[in-house]
Amino acid sequence: MQSIPACSVADVAAAARAHGMTLSTMVERTMQAAGRRSVRRLYIGSNFCSQYFLRQPDQVWREAFSLCRREGIPATLVVPVFSQKDLAEACHRIDELVGANRGVVDEITVNDVGMVAYCLDRYGLPLNAGRLFSKEPRDPRYAELFEERHAVGVPALVTELFRQGELQGLELDPTHAALDLSELRGYMPHLEVGVHMPYCYMSTGSICELAGIGRPVREKFRPNAPCKLECARCAIGYGLPYGVRLLKFGRAVYFPNHGCTVCEGEDFRMIVSPFDVLVPRRDARVEHGPGVVRFQAKEGQGCERAAAAEVPAAELGPGQGPAAVPDRGGTTARVFLAAAGSAR
Repeated sequence: MQSIPACSVADVAAAARAHGMTLSTMVERTMQAAGRRSVRRLYIGSNFCSQYFLRQPDQVWREAFSLCRREGIPATLVVPVFSQKDLAEACHRIDELVGANRGVVDEITVNDVGMVAYCLDRYGLPLNAGRLFSKEPRDPRYAELFEERHAVGVPALVTELFRQGELQGLELDPTHAALDLSELRGYMPHLEVGVHMPYCYMSTGSICELAGIGRPVREKFRPNAPCKLECARCAIGYGLPYGVRLLKFGRAVYFPNHGCTVCEGEDFRMIVSPFDVLVPRRDARVEHGPGVVRFQAKEGQGCERAAAAEVPAAELGPGQGPAAVPDRGGTTARVFLAAAGSAR
């Protein structure tokens, strides 16, 4: 079995400049931190946040698609769930992005059934079932999950859509110690499976804590409220009493699972997220050298681990000024602010 290296800048592409990097540099460092020498696909857009998708600057969209053209790699457009008030604007934005990048965008990842129907009828591109469709148990407080080899099945909600060929790919998170794809492959041999590494999304919602930072109390915590992409400059880390670390980036909460393995199946996409590059721990020892990642290079085979290097859970590096705030339950939250344009 061989993993196909991909990088997801969905939800985080706008953070590259705020951390003193170009998008290309962030992708290179991300793949290096994961122990990979190449990247063969880029995921662009948002998994969890409609406001991020609608407000990501045009310059960031152009930079992402230009990177794909320059390196000769395809792009997956990642579409989140939109509220009714944002639906018309969202459909217009998707039209623009697909129309302007037909030679680059060769598939779309969707996260709700309504968008499956819309994209299938309108664009005719292959569609993937996004991370929100998967309802596998996921919680780092349950240690048994990280001692189990989990047989992955097709989400019940979209089983019929897969049978009919309306969905051709499935995206998963590293929810357990190991993911067994054999049952999934036996059911649908030609299914394109992608596993997001090394961070597993734990929960998400329609309210963004970070977007309310600069607002009056009465205007905080409003669902699907417009924002200024505060998530590009700010993240929150939680250190739980029993050693578990959580990361809040934008609307979603994640936990690291660097040791997850994927076994028993055909080739799968290893979709690496840049959290270890954007918010590395102080004790992380990852060398970031130029020219390390070679696009389109061949990779080795075998049962793949989330990261060859031992890259720890997220916590900002020196110079970012974290402020530790213990809550009533003993949890320590670290709020990190990175100045726009600051060099790392």
